[in-house]
Parts: sequence; C-alpha cells; structure tokens
Amino acid sequence: MAIQDALNHGPFYRSTELVAGVHKAEGYFAGFRAAHAYGRIYAGTFTATPGAKTLSRAAHFQGTPVPVTARLSGASGDPSQKPSNIVAMATKFYLPDGTITDLIAITLPAFFVRTPEEFLAFTDARALDPATGQPDLAKVREFLVRHPNAARVFQLLQKQPALVSFAQVSYRPLHTYRFVNAAGEGHWARYHWEPEAGVAGQPIEELAKQPHDFLFEELEGRLRAGAVTFRLELELAQEGDPVDDPSAMWPDGRERVVVGRLELSRRITEAEIGDPEMMHDPTAVTDGIEISPGDQIIAARRGAYLVSLAERTGGWHRRGTLAAAAPKSAPEPVSVQSSTR
Repeated sequence: MAIQDALNHGPFYRSTELVAGVHKAEGYFAGFRAAHAYGRIYAGTFTATPGAKTLSRAAHFQGTPVPVTARLSGASGDPSQKPSNIVAMATKFYLPDGTITDLIAITLPAFFVRTPEEFLAFTDARALDPATGQPDLAKVREFLVRHPNAARVFQLLQKQPALVSFAQVSYRPLHTYRFVNAAGEGHWARYHWEPEAGVAGQPIEELAKQPHDFLFEELEGRLRAGAVTFRLELELAQEGDPVDDPSAMWPDGRERVVVGRLELSRRITEAEIGDPEMMHDPTAVTDGIEISPGDQIIAARRGAYLVSLAERTGGWHRRGTLAAAAPKSAPEPVSVQSSTR
C-alpha cells in the first residue's frame, strides 16, 4: 500500500462525506439507515462443521451452536423501494463469552470501488438530478469508463435476475479475511452464504408486480413450515489473489470449504433482542478472524455506519434513552412484533 493510501485509511476517514454521498444518490429518509433502509430481522442458530476449527480458533467455529440474528434488507436508502436483484443479509453471532461478531453480506458480485475517494466519485456520478429525480446516465458512464472493476460489476448486475426468495440467493461479504487457527496458522479467504434450498431467480419485471413486502412475507411463509438454511463457505485465496481490494474478483475455481450451517427460524425485533441501535459492523471480528489491513473500504465502513447510526437515532442526544433499553443479549423465543428500520 502506498504511503498516501496509508494516510487515507481508517474507520473515521471521510465518514461524514461518505454518508452524505449515499444520501446524494439515494435521498435522505429520517429515522432510516442511509442504505438498506427497509429490512426485517430473523433469529436462528449457527453451527460450525467439524473442520471449521482447523481453519480458525474463532469461538463460533468450534462446533458449539451459537444464537444469531440476521437482518434481511433491500439495497436502497429509500424505504419505499422494493427489494429487487440486490439484497443484503447482516448476521450477528452471539458468542459464549458475551461478545458479538458481525458478518455483512450482499448479492453484489463484488464491490464497485477500492477506496473511499472512488466511492465518493461513484456517489457523485449517481447523484439524483433535481429536475428528473434520476441519475445522469452520462456521468455514470463516464465513471465506469474510468473504473473498469466498477464497469464489470455493473455489467454483471444488468444480467443478474431478481429474487424469488431471500432463501434462494447467494450472499457475499465481498471483503477478504484472514482465518487463524489454534496453532497460529493463517489462511486468507472470502465468505459465501449458499442457500440449501438452491439458487433461483426471476425477471425483475415479474418481481416488480408483487407488493412491497412480498419477499419478506414469502420468507416468513417458509419459516412457518420450517427453518431456512444456508451453508457458510470459505473461498480460499491462492497466491496473487488480491486480499485488500473488494472490487477485484478472483478467478473461478478457487477451493471452497464448508465451515458452518445457519438456520433461521423466526422473525424477531430490536426490542426483543434488547438492541435498539442494531448496528452491524463488518470490522467487529473476533479472535481467530482478522480483517485485511490494506482494505480501505472495510476500514471506512465502521465510521460511516456510526455516522448513519447517529443520524437515524439522534446521536449522543438520545444516549440516555438508548442506555435505558434492555442490554444487548442473545435472542430469546418471545412474541414477534413489527420491525422494518
């Protein structure tokens, strides 16, 4: 990493600008996340495979089932927009020692950019024209010409079908992590959540005919019949694969290892969990899992998410109210209420 890159690097580097950039492209909606505004939360369990502990000493890789929550959402910062062909799953693992580790995944084939500066240029290109309420396509095309990785992602998204179900799509956390086992041996790898129901899609025009909450209601219909399950797979890096650039795609054919199984069982809310803030932080790893020190995007995400959290919750002005809420804890089986933010 160049000296200038090292300086332009950290959790609060240009955080306010990054969130403002998202609002510029998505609009501002009080009380909601800057992106992935509309979502619902589900409770479940994660159980590691016997081989997971050979790759990482992380507590949730040791085979003992741990409770989880997963927030499923669309991509837009506009809560009125329906999910389509880009959706996300943000998972919290509630570890035996009382700590939490997060894993944020999305259906993008890769991220659009490598640095915060590129992200700001991307949001400038996608900024909504006040006259039309739509992005200026000429500016978008100009950005893609200058950023070939972004152009490749954009081209793949044009062919990516819409969902038929949150339970039948692959989710990718995009970043590369280093997994370290009890002997201190490390491997770089990328996560993948693969649906045990199989991957399926449909034309975007068909999903657009459905009601706003269709995908959530479809998932909850499945949950009434039984658990919705995903395999957690690690795609192992080979020599030369970039581990600090989430916009770079690795060649096909990399070895994958199944390290666990996620079972989602029911809908849950922030109030039930005792976490009124419910922020998901991709840098909130645990011992045995490390983020790439050269990845500028993952470094910047924590600060940007904290800025977005402060915007939607009132920031420190409401800390007394938030602190009075129930403590963060693993979800218990209690009644379900509505939660979309």
